[in-house]
Amino acid sequence: MHTAGKIFLGLGVLMLIGGGIMAGMGGNALEDGVEGLDDLANFAIEDSASGTLNVDDKDGKGDLGFTFWIKGDYLDEDGDGRWDHCATTDITILSHPEVSDDWGDEARELNGSFYYEIRDWFDGCEADEENTDYDRADPEGLIKVGRACLACYAGPMEFESNTEVWVTYDDEIIEELFGAGGELAGGLMGLLGGIGLFGCGICSLILGGVLALVLKDPKEATQIQQPPTV
Repeated sequence: MHTAGKIFLGLGVLMLIGGGIMAGMGGNALEDGVEGLDDLANFAIEDSASGTLNVDDKDGKGDLGFTFWIKGDYLDEDGDGRWDHCATTDITILSHPEVSDDWGDEARELNGSFYYEIRDWFDGCEADEENTDYDRADPEGLIKVGRACLACYAGPMEFESNTEVWVTYDDEIIEELFGAGGELAGGLMGLLGGIGLFGCGICSLILGGVLALVLKDPKEATQIQQPPTV
């Protein structure tokens, strides 16, 4: 077999193995990323009218806090310009950690208390078609009612409500979202790179096979000895 054919066949085998390993690792990273996205649906508290939640505040600068959800629909049947579920939902923060002064006047005024909010660029529960949040509508059928413990340091937050609520920990969701996004991006790059390397390996094997059939090994040069001159 010609040397060039051997080289391309060897490279092809190596690239096939490397591409398979890379694609497998990328697939595992993608799977971990998808599982991370599934974790975003988790609640800190589910279907409860009271409870105690813990603020981690890993950076020591205060956390975003918690978001409260209830079962319902965005309706303004009385026509007062506010979503009806805000008027019927009463959530009280019984205790909370200290609040950071670095988050501005709004955080200081709220001082860890509950406040109505659907979208932060609207005025609380303003009845507007764009002031809605259906992130938890399927399958739980939940709508957002408000948030609490803005800029809270680490510690427990205790609440009570006049209706059953579901609570999400905003900082934990953001952390999981970034982690899952990184795993998805890395996994996708690894999978595509592995597929590309695998394809190059196949091409190298084909080329090596063609060269092995077409080219022949060079024959050693025949040495002709001249008879000695008399």
